[in-house]
Amino acid sequence: MGLTVQKEIQDQSLTLYIKGVLDISTAHVFHAHFNEIGNFQVLTIDFSYLEFIDSSGIGEIIDLIYLSQEKNIKLVFKGMNDFTNHLFETVGLYEILKSIQGEVV
Repeated sequence: MGLTVQKEIQDQSLTLYIKGVLDISTAHVFHAHFNEIGNFQVLTIDFSYLEFIDSSGIGEIIDLIYLSQEKNIKLVFKGMNDFTNHLFETVGLYEILKSIQGEVV
């Protein structure tokens, strides 16, 4: 199984639609889009079509969270299924994101 990333640009917002499996064998496909985010104020990651994510995928999400902080970009997650939502809560990704974006945790 592979991974595709489709993008949609509207004004100063970029949405990346992740489709397939985000794991050690496909993380580079997701990471390849990191260079594109610097020109936007808002980056939305849509997980609606994500089938599976492993620790390598989680690592890429963490890298993206810190990159968004570095570039002063608002990062938004949407389309989370129950598994992905629970996984992100368990490993603390929401807490990291809130803390970095200056929201009350």
